[in-house]
Amino acid sequence: MQGDYSKIIAKINRQIGSDVKNLSKAQGLIETFKQDFTDTALKLMVNDDTVSSKIKTAIRTGRSICETIDVQQEKVNNFHLRLEEQLNENENILDSTVMGSLGKIRKLEHLYEYFKVLKDISDISDGLKEHLSGKDEQKTISYYLLLCGGLNSSDNIIDRLQYVEAVHLKSYAAETATYWYDVLIDKYSREFEGLLKIIKWPITSPNEVNNTHRDVITKLGVIAEYLFLIKPPGDANDSYVKITPSIICPPISTPIQLLLKPYRQRFLYHFTGTRQTNRLDKPEWFYTQVLSWAKESNLFVSQTFQAAALLAYQENLNVRLEFIRGLVQLTIEKLCNDIEQIAEDEHLFAHLIDETLSFEQELKDTLGYPSTYMSAISVITQPQYIMKWLSAEEKFSTSKMDTMLTIGSPWEFIDPINLEELKIPRCADHFIRLLDAIKERYCNLPQPRHQLQFLNLQLELIDNFRRRMAQLHSSSVNGVSTTKILNAINYLISVLREWGEQVHYLHLHGAIHGTNSEEISLVFDQYIDEFDHWQRQLISELAAKAVNNIKAKSLPYRHDNWITMPTHNLREPLLLSISASEMFQVMVSILHNLETELASNIFDITIRMIAKQIDSFFIYSMILNTKFSSGGTIQFQFDMTRNLFALFGQYVRRPELLFKKVHDACILLTLPSGSAILLQQTLNNCDNTKNEEELTATLKEIGVNNLDHSLALDILDRRNDTTIQ
Repeated sequence: MQGDYSKIIAKINRQIGSDVKNLSKAQGLIETFKQDFTDTALKLMVNDDTVSSKIKTAIRTGRSICETIDVQQEKVNNFHLRLEEQLNENENILDSTVMGSLGKIRKLEHLYEYFKVLKDISDISDGLKEHLSGKDEQKTISYYLLLCGGLNSSDNIIDRLQYVEAVHLKSYAAETATYWYDVLIDKYSREFEGLLKIIKWPITSPNEVNNTHRDVITKLGVIAEYLFLIKPPGDANDSYVKITPSIICPPISTPIQLLLKPYRQRFLYHFTGTRQTNRLDKPEWFYTQVLSWAKESNLFVSQTFQAAALLAYQENLNVRLEFIRGLVQLTIEKLCNDIEQIAEDEHLFAHLIDETLSFEQELKDTLGYPSTYMSAISVITQPQYIMKWLSAEEKFSTSKMDTMLTIGSPWEFIDPINLEELKIPRCADHFIRLLDAIKERYCNLPQPRHQLQFLNLQLELIDNFRRRMAQLHSSSVNGVSTTKILNAINYLISVLREWGEQVHYLHLHGAIHGTNSEEISLVFDQYIDEFDHWQRQLISELAAKAVNNIKAKSLPYRHDNWITMPTHNLREPLLLSISASEMFQVMVSILHNLETELASNIFDITIRMIAKQIDSFFIYSMILNTKFSSGGTIQFQFDMTRNLFALFGQYVRRPELLFKKVHDACILLTLPSGSAILLQQTLNNCDNTKNEEELTATLKEIGVNNLDHSLALDILDRRNDTTIQ
């Protein structure tokens, strides 16, 4: 429609145009459009004789088709009603007869299946009764597997009834399976224990047993296979042993339980009740006994029964580790009974922690006991005891820190020759050993969150140690010297950086920030930065103090008669200025003491800082405040290059690089008079004839690389043989 309006508007615009005078034509256009409209309407009137026959025919045909469609629609509606009536009638017949018959058929099928399962259970029970006392033990086991199934079997009565809604049938099947499970377990357990008595289990000489009782060992393997195959009906979780709400031990297979039975009896005999071997202060006794049993018998258990487990389709079962786990469970049960009483005494508790950690480490190192298995550590890491452990660690460490900083000679260097360059104070070494001992105690804890708690304790101790060193350094009475503090800081920084790159601490960093963290840092970075900042501050103070002492002794040297010194007699050797002797003596003493007292890397930083300050001092406080004769410049150059540089040359390879400005100043002061005057004129006229780059190149030609042209000109002005142009 919008397009039609546009055409009309365009036509009107063409007729009238943009001239206002043409608006009179509008009435004529209106009349024209009215006439066109009337003519068109007349053409569309069917009854009018003037209307085209084609239009009349089209309209009549359309009306006829519409009438036909209405007739057909009526027929469809009538058919739909008759069809719906027929469907309702058929549905009633289906519901009343067919569905009822189908329901009866299904009930009969369910009943048939029900009685079939009952017959199968009865047949299996009859088969078990028949073969139970016979020699065909394989058949007995097969019947039981048909009833209850095995590890890799699903074609059995219990599994067939898993999703069946037949409560009484399932209960009957479970009761039957439980009955036969108890019967078979009792039968083969008695046979298994009888064979163990023959080989006098527990044994101390596995090789001797293997050689003298080969047939018995073979029979033990066969019976063990049967016992592995005979699984109890019901949920496997029912076999878990819940010692405490947080300590739940996985079930142990029947053969291993039978192997552990005499060990359990011996353990209970020696380490419970009023026996002298049952002492709260001697947990190492039962730990040692369990380790001894495990070491004696674990290989025999593996060699004898691992094959039986494989034949029973238990490929993932490691019988050796399960046997060790059963022994370890004895220690867990005992600790759970004793730990509450032990925890009341902090000394007993600390001893228990040490012995438990030692036991755990021995299990892993000598027997390959996995850290994912339940162990005695799980007892001491229960919430109430892990907090007590942390509290004890903090209390002990704080007390130890006080002792290492106050008792004996805490700031003396430790003895090993290979550590001389680090100049490690005894207290810093003891503190690092203290932190490392804490790490060794907690690094094997299975839970990362427990390890993080101990890491936080380490970080708190590091910060505490830094604060205590700061207090000792700032103490007005017997304060610790800066050099000793610097050596301690230097050692702590080097060790913490090395530790931060260890796998243990990298894992903890990942636990804190996440394994996908883009942040590349170490867990000790914050504390390293604090130590590093303090170290730079102390080095700056130490260097400033040393330079101030040197400056205090430099007054006679700076005020020497440099402007009146005679020209040197080439026949006589140059000697150090008498006025500089006291200054150099102090300098020698300071550098020697610093080298003796500081770690080599800290000494290197300090001596460079001292040299930098002395370099600036001689330029701005002496040379620029002094006038030199030609003899004075030669003497000053000798004092600097052959004495100052030589003194620092004992500690660095190229001392002139430490005194770059003094080195360049000596060149300017000892230039031949003519060359000095020409250079002075060039520098004075720099604004008119030279740019900065050209002046720099000019200075470099004579070996002056570290002075700008303005300072170089000031130094040249200190010569009394040059004339300012």
